Amino acid sequence: MHESILKETVHPLANTESRKPAGFASRATSAGLLVKQVAGVGQMRVLVGLGLVSLVYFVVWFASSDPIGYAPLFWLLTVSLGFKMLRMLHEWYHYVNVTEPLPPTEHLPAFTVDVLTTACPGEPYAMIVQTLEAMQAITYPHTSYLCDEGDDPYLRAVCQQLGVVHVTRKQKVNAKAGNINNALQQATGELCVVLDPDHVPTPDFLDYVVPYFTNASVGYVQVVQAYGNQKDSLVALGAAEQTYHFYGPLMMGMNSYNTTQAIGANCTFRRAALDSIGGHAAGLTEDMHTAMRLHAAGWQSVYVPRVLSRGLVPSTLGAFYAQQLKWARGAFELLFEVYPRLVGRFSWRQRLHYLTLPLYFLSGLITLIDLAVPIASLGLSVYPWHISLAAFALHLMPLLGISLLIRYKAQAWLREPHETGLHLAGGILRVGTWWIYLLGFVYTIFRVRVPYIPTPKEGNTRNEFRIALPNIMAILLCAVAVKYAGRADWSPYSRLMAFLATCNAGILLAAVGMGQHTWMRTLTADLQSQPLRGIFQAFRRAVTGLTTRAQTRGVSLAIGSLAVVGCVDAALFIQAQSAEFALASWLLDGGDSVRVGTQHLTLSTAEPAPDAFFSGQRLLLRRSTDQAASVSALPMMATLPKADIIALHRQGVTPLLNWQVAALPVSKRQQLAQAIHNLHQPIMLQPIFPALSAPAYRKAWQDMVREFKANKVTNVVWVWMPPSAAAVQSYFPGKDYVDWVAAPYKDADTSSTESLGGYSSYRHEFAMALALHDKPVLLLANNAMIDAQQLVHRIGREYPEVKAVIFPARYRPNAVSLRTNKRGNRATLLSHN
Repeated sequence: MHESILKETVHPLANTESRKPAGFASRATSAGLLVKQVAGVGQMRVLVGLGLVSLVYFVVWFASSDPIGYAPLFWLLTVSLGFKMLRMLHEWYHYVNVTEPLPPTEHLPAFTVDVLTTACPGEPYAMIVQTLEAMQAITYPHTSYLCDEGDDPYLRAVCQQLGVVHVTRKQKVNAKAGNINNALQQATGELCVVLDPDHVPTPDFLDYVVPYFTNASVGYVQVVQAYGNQKDSLVALGAAEQTYHFYGPLMMGMNSYNTTQAIGANCTFRRAALDSIGGHAAGLTEDMHTAMRLHAAGWQSVYVPRVLSRGLVPSTLGAFYAQQLKWARGAFELLFEVYPRLVGRFSWRQRLHYLTLPLYFLSGLITLIDLAVPIASLGLSVYPWHISLAAFALHLMPLLGISLLIRYKAQAWLREPHETGLHLAGGILRVGTWWIYLLGFVYTIFRVRVPYIPTPKEGNTRNEFRIALPNIMAILLCAVAVKYAGRADWSPYSRLMAFLATCNAGILLAAVGMGQHTWMRTLTADLQSQPLRGIFQAFRRAVTGLTTRAQTRGVSLAIGSLAVVGCVDAALFIQAQSAEFALASWLLDGGDSVRVGTQHLTLSTAEPAPDAFFSGQRLLLRRSTDQAASVSALPMMATLPKADIIALHRQGVTPLLNWQVAALPVSKRQQLAQAIHNLHQPIMLQPIFPALSAPAYRKAWQDMVREFKANKVTNVVWVWMPPSAAAVQSYFPGKDYVDWVAAPYKDADTSSTESLGGYSSYRHEFAMALALHDKPVLLLANNAMIDAQQLVHRIGREYPEVKAVIFPARYRPNAVSLRTNKRGNRATLLSHN
């Protein structure tokens, strides 16, 4: 394996010279370094601008839609969403200023250089020897050092044979940093290169690095950290994929901000810079700690985006998890302990950089939230966000689409052609590492020590079950929650949570599978057979085509998506602001909160005075003295009670009229339709038919709605109440003939023992009918002693599809309409004499 890596490393710049942008004007940074803007940055800035527009578009809608459901889960999920948006903005911040440094062209002074690598007991001899041989092959004059922690006789002999200075120490403190600092006490070069023992440098390594040190303010120069063992396993592939964007556009953006990150390998330091801060800084992430101190001391940093060495990524879950735990614990320690001491000496961009960079490892906590929220939602039958799923998708899709275009556009700046793609392995591996990142965070909070252990370079090739147990447990919890919800509460919102839980389980299952190396080798061999190979090749071509289109037509695609969504949203807004629904647009889709109102047994002329604060947020249900079983006494009688309806509308109250259809001759139905049309105000109409068979019922309802539409009646909101829960499927008139669905509510103190007073049986049937998933639900209470506030609060927490509840007028003596505060979902009972 090491020989193949060396072969790949000998000519690392193949295909990179042709990718080098030309013809772009250079500019000097604040430190006097010359940099040039690379090709495509102009288009990227336009894309990021459009992305910011879509982000604001979504955030403004989300903040104004009153989406709070069950508050604890709402805030957890909102924090998760906010974290992902901040990470996205962090990437965009670097993408808009991607540059390459320009080396000085004047006479270059000669520098004395030391090249150092380390060795720890247990690391493969072949790997270390290969790196020592490559160090000696570097053409620029230098002295090579091996910092041997184990004082290994074999390595001592190899060093003597190759002409490498062998250095060891007896007092082993500060891990890798202490090992390097011990060697620096003997080294005398003006520059020193630090290599990991698995990284094989190219002969021209120093030729591309040394020239930048002619600028006396440059403290260190970092080059690309590339790898050659991605094909060893899916873990190795995923670990490498996680680095592609970092060493491509992100680090190239850091060039412009003087925030280039020093990495533990392939970094060249000015000796005077290291001496000014007391040598390499100690810690689990000694490279980042050293960079922080150098930047705080005023030194400049340079990133050379060239592949000048290749190393090894962890190829097993055990090795990868050990590496990530060390990095997470070290990064959080720097954030909590070192950053506050140095922040005053950073530039504002460096303050932002060192504040946000460690937050990558906070993704463990965020992934825990993403896993826990659907499980808790399904187990408790509560929902975090009470918003229209269609509206959520409409406002989020532009942001998702443009962010994907930006991501693919940025792939033009990856360092090697094979690095492009979806990077699914890297994403799955990152999600599966959530508990490691979380462990690093917890260890930092409680100051649990993590020993500095070099990342294992050669892992076993057996299946890794035990180390995947946390993910296996999370998968089982997701499965149990989905199964439970399927029995207890299978509503549209619970189906969404079940879908999210299933997706989480699928991703974690893939992460677990990545560590089962024996199985993966067998599966990979099967996938390479026909016809699966053709399918995967077609998929790869599709991804490549998408990448190409994103890079060449990204701006037009982004503008087009924003335009389409903007037109749809504008059309919906115009519809909501139409003459009939201008003051009660919530009637169209239920709105964002639970509306409450009263039902009166008889018509009343003593209605409450108008209240501007609650205007447009109240319901008044007018019902006949005799319910559906009677055909003699009707609130609407033979004609429409126009005066009462007009009076209600003046108070911002929307009438909901129970209409005994059989009481009105068919010949007069057209007159009724015309009378309603002439009101030019919204009417909620609940027709009640006599006992009919299911086919006859559906036909009668559909004929009635068609007749109203033929008379151009557009201000009626049709409310359908099924004869019984068992009749929902058979009696439903159809999606285009119903706007709201009504269901009875029985107080828990009555004989009903079902959830929410018998509504659960209706709810189950509503969930079974796909056409009813986007219909708001209205509950009709029949008990005057119901605790309204408690019921509304419970509905707002557990039943997001319920958008209105109607209470009896005899709730209290002299009671009138219940009113609701849209923001708080709290019902307030107003009484008058």
